[in-house]
Amino acid sequence: MHADFQAQLAFHLTGQNLAEGPQPVAAFEMIPALLARYRNLAALRYDFPLVLSKDGAIHRLSTLVDEACSGVDEKTRKLALNHERGIRAGNAKAWNGPVPLAADGELADCDAKLPGRLVAHVWRALEEKRSRAMKDNIERLKSKLSDILAADDARSDEGRSAQTLRASFGGRDDLDFEALSGLLKRALPARPLPASRKRRIESLLKRLGALDFGPFVFDNCAEALAAYRARLPQLIALSKAIAAARLEAAGEYVEARHDEFFERCGASLLGAEGLADFPGTLVQLDGAELGMAHNAQLAEMLALGMPVKVLVQFDDILHRAPVGRPGFALRSHALAGMALGLQEVYVLQCCASSLYEMREDLRKGLEYPGAAVFSVFSGAGGESGKLPAYLVAAAAAESRVFPALRYDPSLQNSERFSLAGNPQADKDWALRELAYEDAKLQTVREEVAFTLADFAACDGRYAGWFARVPKERTNGGMVPVRESVAAPAGTLPEKVPYVLLADGLNRLHKAIVADELIGETRRCLEFWRSLQERVHKKEAPVTETPKAEAPAPAPAPAAEAEKPARNPDEPSIETPRCSTCEECVKINNRMFAYDANKQAYIADLNAGTYRELVEAAENCQVSIIHPGKPRNAQEPGLEELIARAEPFL
Repeated sequence: MHADFQAQLAFHLTGQNLAEGPQPVAAFEMIPALLARYRNLAALRYDFPLVLSKDGAIHRLSTLVDEACSGVDEKTRKLALNHERGIRAGNAKAWNGPVPLAADGELADCDAKLPGRLVAHVWRALEEKRSRAMKDNIERLKSKLSDILAADDARSDEGRSAQTLRASFGGRDDLDFEALSGLLKRALPARPLPASRKRRIESLLKRLGALDFGPFVFDNCAEALAAYRARLPQLIALSKAIAAARLEAAGEYVEARHDEFFERCGASLLGAEGLADFPGTLVQLDGAELGMAHNAQLAEMLALGMPVKVLVQFDDILHRAPVGRPGFALRSHALAGMALGLQEVYVLQCCASSLYEMREDLRKGLEYPGAAVFSVFSGAGGESGKLPAYLVAAAAAESRVFPALRYDPSLQNSERFSLAGNPQADKDWALRELAYEDAKLQTVREEVAFTLADFAACDGRYAGWFARVPKERTNGGMVPVRESVAAPAGTLPEKVPYVLLADGLNRLHKAIVADELIGETRRCLEFWRSLQERVHKKEAPVTETPKAEAPAPAPAPAAEAEKPARNPDEPSIETPRCSTCEECVKINNRMFAYDANKQAYIADLNAGTYRELVEAAENCQVSIIHPGKPRNAQEPGLEELIARAEPFL
């Protein structure tokens, strides 16, 4: 056993095989044991393929087939299921089974095209709905303004002339239009619109028709930014026209006040909610091309507040960095960190295999009025042999290499960040039961964790990091990877880590894992734990350190009054309790500042808004910020802000 362990340890530490040691694993020779039961996906009924219906909805083909087969005879049901299986196996491209389906649309499998197709499918449906609403709104305003001009024209001398009246009655000759004209002129004295108002309404009618409804779809940030900057003046001008038209239609436009206002106002008239009414922008990026320049452009685009939806697709997250450690999934981690740091950006990260399950999160992100980022791993890149993209993507999610996460700025602070789309999100690793037969043909059930090391075993590029141990040489000096990564890094291991692999005949093998991959697995776990901490971060109760009993202090002099109670109507911070989390100074570093002890206090109330006070209170990790009552009664959205501030008063 000692010699076997030394050979196994040597491979683990160096990645080099010894003649008498563990046997090298060839590329695509084996797959993780937990995936063996899913080799033939066509025989299983799972989320894919999907049906992308024309109304923008997403359906599972299997669900539609089940609904269509409800109440039919057994023969028809079997024919329908066989046809569904044929589609899943790639033998058919469209549904022409024995029963009609409730939804008609394109079939979409889990492949390299799925993320782009699915996001664009839902986005276009929402854009069409938004465009229809905008067009209807503009047409209503144009109709009202046209009615004002028509009414003015009807009161004019020309509008009441005999010739005009005859034309309006379809050229009838049985009426005395000259007499009618004279009667109207006496009964309806001329009160023409002021010339300035008439010119303004005519100008508004022209400006209300000037809007390009797109679609605006790009494959790089530079073009998207340039197009948005070029279109922004048009959006500002149209926004002004809509606002002015509403005032005109209601008869509330006051030249002395509104002329100057519309002359001076600019982009401030377009908040995130206002921009969301106009046609949006979709940018589809290849994650492999993200670099410093692209990241800077992407960050600028998101920070501008433009209503852009960005899909970043990663096809290969096991691509090794050219220098240093392997750096698996570093680009996707960097993207998520950058987007989450902007706070007002909607973020959704998931694998393509989970897109149907997380379709409502996807739709909500596309409906979000501000910027949104969708980071998706397709599973279609890398070198995974015959493993289907769906299985690779699902394995990435299971192994925490590409975890699902959602950040929704529209929710309350404690609900914004979620890991709900991950399997067993409260644990380090997802644990699954593996059943197999031992040498005595007895069924053995074992709880197995699926780690990054298991996921790497799917990729032929890293077969050299695994060495199979013959059954006769397995020993007590081997432990599962999850136990190995739980030990402190940098110490000489007492036992070597292994993963369970299955060969083409579904025979089970233990394979030693090289230390370089264990290091990546440990870093993967650390990243996952950092996400868990973000979810579980709650208001930490402040407890005083117990002190040794001391003699009772002498009574305070009568002249010393007690410290007055805090006024809940006045904004304040309990500075001595500050934990220096920096959340408040990130919101407004002029309103909030740090003292010499690096603890926060309110430096200048006039340097910020009540909304920033409330947001700082919500973000404070120890709940020491009290926003008080609003000082500016004219600040927008006070009713909502006062309700949000109530728990912190």
